[in-house]
Amino acid sequence: MRHAVLAFAAAATLAGLAPSAFAQAPAADSADTRCVLVLQAVSRDPGQRDNAVRGVYYYMGKLATRGPVSRLDPVMLAEGKKMGNAQQVQAELTRCGNELSQRSGEFQTMNQRLAKQFGPPPAAAAPAKK
Repeated sequence: MRHAVLAFAAAATLAGLAPSAFAQAPAADSADTRCVLVLQAVSRDPGQRDNAVRGVYYYMGKLATRGPVSRLDPVMLAEGKKMGNAQQVQAELTRCGNELSQRSGEFQTMNQRLAKQFGPPPAAAAPAKK
């Protein structure tokens, strides 16, 4: 619940800054932007900071593949305005967390397959003594 409160606070702050009209962003941009917003808020919790920051980078990477990041200012403001209550923020946090967990699992599975195929990495050579 603490995470939802932090995320809600961030969304409420952004909502006050949002201008009245924005160009419509693609649905994927809007969804990924909401993930960035809630994960940025969660990153304020020292116990969650590392994982939340990794999540922010993941979603910013997705957004960057679709175009310049500078285009996201109005999208972030508009999406922050839409997240008006703790239930909406918690739903976004759950959705984004589920996607991050799925991708992490896929990455681990791939690494296990590759480790079986190639074996363990070679041991690093000891540094030469002078």
